[in-house]
Amino acid sequence: MGVPTEPAVTGAAIPLELSGSLQSQDLVRHPNLREYRHIQQRNTLRLRLDADLDERTLERLTSGVMQRASGTLQYRGVYDGIYDYTPTFRERDLRGRKPSRLAVRDLDDLPRRALDAIKFENDLREAYLDATMRAAPIRLRVGKQQIVWGEADFVRMLDRANPLDLSWHGAQEVPPPAFGWDDLRIPLWFVRTWWSIGDIGPLIDVGAEGYWNVGDWRPVKVSFLPRPWGVRLLDPLTNGEDGALHAFGEMQRLAHRTRLFNQGSYRRNPLENSQFGIKGSAALRNGLRFGVYYFHQRWAGDDGTPFAPVRGVRDDPIGRTVTQNLIGRRTLPVEYVTPYIHTIGLSANYFDAGRTRTTYRLETVIDFGLPLFDRDRQTTLSPLLPGIAERNYWKGMIAFDRPLSLTWRGNEFNAFLTGQWLLHHLLGGTATLTGPFDLPTVGRRPRPFCGSSPGVPCTDPHGNGSFRDDVHVWESLITLAAVTFLRGGRVVPVIGVVLDPVNSYSMNLFWSVDVVCSSSFSVNVTQRFFASAQDDVQKGPFDPWQLGTERGRSETGLRLTYAF
Repeated sequence: MGVPTEPAVTGAAIPLELSGSLQSQDLVRHPNLREYRHIQQRNTLRLRLDADLDERTLERLTSGVMQRASGTLQYRGVYDGIYDYTPTFRERDLRGRKPSRLAVRDLDDLPRRALDAIKFENDLREAYLDATMRAAPIRLRVGKQQIVWGEADFVRMLDRANPLDLSWHGAQEVPPPAFGWDDLRIPLWFVRTWWSIGDIGPLIDVGAEGYWNVGDWRPVKVSFLPRPWGVRLLDPLTNGEDGALHAFGEMQRLAHRTRLFNQGSYRRNPLENSQFGIKGSAALRNGLRFGVYYFHQRWAGDDGTPFAPVRGVRDDPIGRTVTQNLIGRRTLPVEYVTPYIHTIGLSANYFDAGRTRTTYRLETVIDFGLPLFDRDRQTTLSPLLPGIAERNYWKGMIAFDRPLSLTWRGNEFNAFLTGQWLLHHLLGGTATLTGPFDLPTVGRRPRPFCGSSPGVPCTDPHGNGSFRDDVHVWESLITLAAVTFLRGGRVVPVIGVVLDPVNSYSMNLFWSVDVVCSSSFSVNVTQRFFASAQDDVQKGPFDPWQLGTERGRSETGLRLTYAF
């Protein structure tokens, strides 16, 4: 709907368009055929306001500098009733343990202030101005926004300008059309620009794009048990069972004023926390389109890399024991790290119209200087906390998209098939690299897990007494999904699978059906199954794709949406 308003310039109207939706989503988890747990009752209000200045207003306000200008505001408010209802369910953690009486075991154990902070969200998601210059083919967008680059679906490589919020439902709002990444990215304040260059020799539609985040960056957002979709760990710092802040007595904080998955050792200002990325793109006359990329930004930790989120504080080289001084001030001698890294990337897509009628997609990056735990690097807290080595990672993806024409019971309908193969390769080997957590003697086996087969003596070749999950040289993920449109697009079924063939053949099988009941009301039913070929709760729990750790989290969802 449009609501004209009067601007400061007399005689010119600015058309406003308000749109939005009301949505309710209920999720029921079924770890087995006998258990059903209500884990989410999330109610969401979305509002979007668009304003587009006409040529007359632009001429008066900008003296002809701008050819086109518009503005957008997007708001999201959320209330999740599960944090008032607080049902009782106690999940095993990554190591197969159920929380003891010393720990926060279910939602009822959380203080009311914490529950109130979790159950509500009141967020201005986007607020930006768009402007196209008249004298040059340049477009600017300034404000809070999302930046989407690359060719991959379901996974992230080039799509890294905005970190993810995985605190309320992991990454399970993928795939679209139900949601997609738009609801999971954390919008940030950017200055973004596009420059349309034109044709250069054999290259057509040459362009450049860049962004600058003006000190507003933040890392991935996660939550922990007992939240229904938290990482399958009690808070590793504060829980009363084995939280790190209790390791040396009653510690109150991390070193250098850092906060785990919240704030690194920097101030959130343009001088200490700016990020930027640049992209050049072009096409060939045969239909091949490609882009090259460069990023310089802090490491968010949200793409499946087994990175090291913390490091031990070094002691003073002249002999003063920094560790003991910190402990004396009730500060754990550990800091959360979000280092700047350099990333180069390439993307391409090509539509083979003649032979296969298939679109082929490619995406690849190299990350330089990612932090990983290294057993051979000692810290003042070894072997509980290994040191950090900076390593380089190659990551690549090849994919295809193909439309299909199918016939069923005499009726023809169209379907769409898409598949991806994603690879991660750690450059330089992994002989001394390790995962972030110890694996104590718990679960089904009466000994620590160290990678050996049952019945084979379990020894630690590095002699540090720490039994940890290994980091693989190669990691792989395969996705395959199909979507079709029935009854004139009013019924949209989706079916797919996400497979991790490296870590115990873990997989996520899902199907989803959107039913459009009217122009404003729709219903979605979704089913997700998490499975693994490995029964041992200790085998490979720290796979970077997190599929193996989601065993027992199969769920059914019902979502109602009213759009206006």
